[in-house]
Amino acid sequence: MHLLALDTDIDGIKRRFLSAGEQEIVTVFRHGFFFFLSIVYQIFLTVALFAAGIGLRAIDLPLEISPWWIVAAIVAAWMFLAFPTVLKAFLDWKFDFILVTTDKVVIADQSSLFHQKITPMNLENFASVTAATQFWNIFPFGALHFQLKEGIGEDITTKYIPHARDVAAKIADTVTLYQRRFMEQPPSS
Repeated sequence: MHLLALDTDIDGIKRRFLSAGEQEIVTVFRHGFFFFLSIVYQIFLTVALFAAGIGLRAIDLPLEISPWWIVAAIVAAWMFLAFPTVLKAFLDWKFDFILVTTDKVVIADQSSLFHQKITPMNLENFASVTAATQFWNIFPFGALHFQLKEGIGEDITTKYIPHARDVAAKIADTVTLYQRRFMEQPPSS
């Protein structure tokens, strides 16, 4: 499905960035804990709005207010205060991914219905890939840090990547194989 800047066809996005002879090594999405952490405040806000609605219904107000007006006001408040953040967190969790191929790394960032950023980076531009723990390594996710060669671009960090150490090792191995492949080829004349 394609709605504004939202493209839900992950396989279609991957196909667009694969050139002839290039193979997918791994595709990594964010851990589900990212979504939960992103909406904790909205969960509390939802409970508070629901409790306020029950409280308003339970007390006798001097004015006669229809229960439907109370429900409509609470739904409108939730749609204005909580829904945009929940939607953004869902899109970040569900449609952000890192695609590692034999020639490049593609980072897709779907931050809203109106904005999508896809960053393809050739493996020859990498200086290093590191993994860092998050939350004292209690949970099975971490941050990936892509350090590019000087003058190529800014470093990129992506958090809440499941098994970040394994992913970093796989990317580093892919970079090494890429570099060996091109170092062994004789220069063309």
